[in-house]
Amino acid sequence: DGVTVSLVEVAENDGSKYNKPADGNVFVLCEFVIENNSDTELNVSSMLSFEAYCDDYACTFSLTALMEKGNKNQLDGTVAPGKKFSGVIGYEVPEDWQTLEIHYTPDVLSSNEIVFAATNEQ
Repeated sequence: DGVTVSLVEVAENDGSKYNKPADGNVFVLCEFVIENNSDTELNVSSMLSFEAYCDDYACTFSLTALMEKGNKNQLDGTVAPGKKFSGVIGYEVPEDWQTLEIHYTPDVLSSNEIVFAATNEQ
């Protein structure tokens, strides 16, 4: 429906001096670019628009992981018609994770979704 979404980067992160994942876990930061080629404003919410599964187990976004995003935007906001938005969503997953599957629903009132899969090549 006029929305293009790209997963442009998936990066593991061990945290920083005062912000670490739990023992045996890592942060995974996923950067998306969303293009709104529709005629209406698009609302993007990391809590409402995204669901994730790590090795088939449901996982929620992690605020502590987002603290490691640097100068990148958090994946929350609005995108005007004809404009683009980039942002990061973060997860805390086991360090031996194999597959992170992310489901994005551009319109929370519809059942249309876009599914992305990232694999951890160790």
